[in-house]
Amino acid sequence: MKNAYTGKLVALTNLQTQMEAEMVMDILQQEGIAVMTKDEGTGGYMKIYMGFSIYGETLYVYDYDYPRAKEILMALQQNSEAAIHAEQAEAFADADDFDAYEVEQIEKREEEAGITKKNSPVPLIAVILLLLFLFTIMR
Repeated sequence: MKNAYTGKLVALTNLQTQMEAEMVMDILQQEGIAVMTKDEGTGGYMKIYMGFSIYGETLYVYDYDYPRAKEILMALQQNSEAAIHAEQAEAFADADDFDAYEVEQIEKREEEAGITKKNSPVPLIAVILLLLFLFTIMR
């Protein structure tokens, strides 16, 4: 068994949010890989002051765990991209269905209120008010 405290630390990846870093750290730890995190730049101070950092976090693993950690990280990236592509078509179809439903509901409410685009008095009133305003200014 390898001693968990020997070896050189190697940067594995830089993640933009603390949530991403914690999720990847958890997966690596479940695989038995020791992982540490370090805030980039003044990120540590920003977290204390603002609650988050715009600089991201770098994950470090021991050099003897690096190949396995990199393999796991690549698998995570491939799986997430595949999942995004698989769900994208369904999401777009759902969005189109929702847009059609929303338009249908708006038209239904307008019909119940007696407002249609053909007989709406709003443009006529706007024109009358504009003419009255211009007439008052020119006087």
